Amino acid sequence: MRQFERDDVLRAAAGDADALLRVQRRKDVLKWNAQKGRTALKYATPLWADHKAIDAVYTEARRLSAETGIKHDVDHIIPLQGKKVCGLHIPCNLRVITKAANVKKHASFGDEDVVGF
Repeated sequence: MRQFERDDVLRAAAGDADALLRVQRRKDVLKWNAQKGRTALKYATPLWADHKAIDAVYTEARRLSAETGIKHDVDHIIPLQGKKVCGLHIPCNLRVITKAANVKKHASFGDEDVVGF
């Protein structure tokens, strides 16, 4: 949480109505973004997807995070909501990478992502 957000929480707790509105608005936006992501994942998962294999990729990410102490994420090689192309939520489109690399990649898609795909 950024400093101005922490300040707003403290001001809201002290009774500042404007700060309370900003805190509530941030909560609403975060909730909306999370719902948008869940909906995208739902629509990007075909009926024939191998859910056990998908779960295995997420389990591997958790295992690597616990083993190395570095946070790992599951990355969609071809983003679910890309600007030029949209991928599917299937095992062959998933890979485990560090959280830092995933944040850096964001929703981009380039030639280095499809090597061996």
